[in-house]
Amino acid sequence: MPKPLVVILKGWDGKQLAYESLKLLNVEKAVGSYDEIIVKPNITIETHPSTGLVTDPNVVEGVIKYLKEIGEKRIIIAEGGGCDTTKAFETLGYAKIARKYNVELLDVNRAPARKIRVKNYRYIKSFWISEVALGEKFIISVPSLKTHTDEWRVTLGMKNMMGLLAPGKRGRLHKDDRGIIDLLSIIRPNLTVVDGIIGAEGHELSGSPVKMGIIVAGYDFVAVDSVCSAIMGFNPLEIRHIRLAQEVGFGIADLSRIEILGPPIDSLMRKFKSPD
Repeated sequence: MPKPLVVILKGWDGKQLAYESLKLLNVEKAVGSYDEIIVKPNITIETHPSTGLVTDPNVVEGVIKYLKEIGEKRIIIAEGGGCDTTKAFETLGYAKIARKYNVELLDVNRAPARKIRVKNYRYIKSFWISEVALGEKFIISVPSLKTHTDEWRVTLGMKNMMGLLAPGKRGRLHKDDRGIIDLLSIIRPNLTVVDGIIGAEGHELSGSPVKMGIIVAGYDFVAVDSVCSAIMGFNPLEIRHIRLAQEVGFGIADLSRIEILGPPIDSLMRKFKSPD
């Protein structure tokens, strides 16, 4: 079985690095016959990207730029943050990007959702999921690189999918990371592009910025989250939701079974502080 490929690029130009990562992964081929592409940043709070707490819009712009060059698709930047996401789209610069590239913006907190039951659920029976994420969509998760409280420990590509749930319907997942396995059985990223230009350590809403200067990308969302966790100084197999994702067959968490295109993990590693 071939090893999943994870691309790591170093530098400080998030737009260019994101663009190059998609090019290296030949995303044009992966998108194929999909008519709609969902680009899902992490805008948990309305704050400046220099904090590392939200996805830098420059990284999202690099993704959009590549997608617009490979053909005419319906592209939607969709997020349901823990803030007034519509306002955050404007203040953080996402609305400007949407206008520049003629793509759509969707505040998931104000959009229709549908209750979906989980077949053979493990922890959570059903979810209220934004209709934009359902059906044949190519979903690109573009999270920031940061730590998280409780059992989660990190918040990356997998946890970023929670922003596609209806508001007020995410509480149980915040408390029990295992439920992400059930959500990922319904919606999951086809591609993950982690904004590690500036990460954040400590609390996910009030942590301290960490200058890293990296973009990490790949199709196997478990592998990408594992590589990012290792770069942050964690053993990915000791992070429960990552280990469970491998156990159920969603992807590879074992670093020895992942192919890295770019600098070795050890050369990038920096021990991120966990929340107190």
